[in-house]
Amino acid sequence: MHRRMLIVAAPALLLAPGVALAVPDDAALRALNRAVVETAVLPGYRAFAAAATSFAANLAALAKAPAEATALQAARQGWGEAMLAWQGVRHLRFGPAELFSRHQRVQIWPDPQDTVGRDLGEAIARRDAALLEVRPESLSNITTLGLPAAERLLFGDAAALRLAAGDAEAAYRAALLGAVGATLAAIARDMLEGWSTGPNPYAAVIVEPRAPYASPKEATLELFRAMHGALEGVAGRKLSEALSSGQPQRLESWRAELSGRELAANVAAARAMFRGGFGPALEKDGQGELATLLSRAFESAAAAAEALPLPIEHALADPERRGRIMALQAQATALRDLLAERLPPALGIPSAVAPLEAN
Repeated sequence: MHRRMLIVAAPALLLAPGVALAVPDDAALRALNRAVVETAVLPGYRAFAAAATSFAANLAALAKAPAEATALQAARQGWGEAMLAWQGVRHLRFGPAELFSRHQRVQIWPDPQDTVGRDLGEAIARRDAALLEVRPESLSNITTLGLPAAERLLFGDAAALRLAAGDAEAAYRAALLGAVGATLAAIARDMLEGWSTGPNPYAAVIVEPRAPYASPKEATLELFRAMHGALEGVAGRKLSEALSSGQPQRLESWRAELSGRELAANVAAARAMFRGGFGPALEKDGQGELATLLSRAFESAAAAAEALPLPIEHALADPERRGRIMALQAQATALRDLLAERLPPALGIPSAVAPLEAN
């Protein structure tokens, strides 16, 4: 229903051929960029830094008492909070996230060859002491010190039994989790600092702008691609294979049964960028009708995300509940396409959207 309404409504706002489209000037684009950074990007990185720090404390406590159920439960909850906070900035692949492979070190996904599982298993088998050193600027050990590795070490009955076994392997698993937590906390802190402190914070790089951006338009394009990419994940790789195969193991965080909430976090992150900067910029530029159309499309996608049958890992095989998952994918697809079609010409930025990397 909603998707049909969006598709029908969009042509009503298309300009007639030959009509010039007024677009925001550089000052307006600078204001847009500043608003997106201040209302969406920086709050997202602050939330991730706080969640990662808390998760590190949970894992440090678990390392001291790996057999205690309460410590394991707290660590699992901390993992979920850290992962959901990460989903709020996961689409921001540029700037500080690019340095030292930080983005990949936090999360490698999709991982069709189970590289994380293979490398983690080998590290545990040889009790790799090097992994226990916290080196946030290292370019090695990308697969074994991130959120996916922690998920494997924390979730499932087998993981709990191995932590509680009281043997050398259990001790190493607990120590490795402590290293994962400290590493993630350091990376999250470094990304936040990269955006907000120092002589050349990336927030100023985006807003001013300065190299690597030659103009406010280029910085706006970077932010648009990030917003579009958050929706592309929901519309595409995060759901397509799981829906086509019916296998929950194709979902992002199936072990923790958090995949549905992650999808909602992705939609919320994109909506925050639109609400904070893109929508108000359209309003100020006299394009209120387009702003309203896109805002309604975001609300429809958010409503579909909120209606997901959680955990969606259990819903794939149920036709009725599966339909609600497909409804979210349809809404995200319609919104993604609507943004790609309508927003670039309205802002005077290139319409081509760069293809997403595998992770």
